Amino acid sequence: MTEAANIFDYQPTPEEITEAFRSDLNELEETAVELAKRMQDMGDHRSFSAILRSIQRMAAGDTGVSGEMRVIVRALLRQQRRREKKYAGIQWQRQSNGTVSTVLEDFSIDLYPKSKGRWLVHLVHIPTKYSPSWPAWQDNLEAAKRKALTCLDDAYIQLDELERQREAA
Repeated sequence: MTEAANIFDYQPTPEEITEAFRSDLNELEETAVELAKRMQDMGDHRSFSAILRSIQRMAAGDTGVSGEMRVIVRALLRQQRRREKKYAGIQWQRQSNGTVSTVLEDFSIDLYPKSKGRWLVHLVHIPTKYSPSWPAWQDNLEAAKRKALTCLDDAYIQLDELERQREAA
């Protein structure tokens, strides 16, 4: 067999898969709790504690990273990278009270400074006044900006679901 064929046949070890999973989670900058909540929001039927426990065990290397989890995390990471490119030129404005704000598409986004340098993310869909659930406090302003963009994507999905429910009723 040629060396080139060996490259294409390479199968990563379980340890390499776990390390890649940890690296992807770090780049996502989501806690295991946040990821578990997103997975539930996306339709994972398991209990929150079961999802969380499975993420924690995979990240710790106590169990292998499932193929499904690799796909989910990689898909979320690709979405995040696309968002960062799409919204690279956002103009954030610092308000007199310390809040950092912007209007993006149909949403007003406010990042509120909290204690110990943390930030709270709040979005409001301007036409409907819909406000998605607030994520956990973020450790710094840049993390809050990234989380705001994630929440923006999630809010559009939630608005779509609400519209489908109204149509079905």
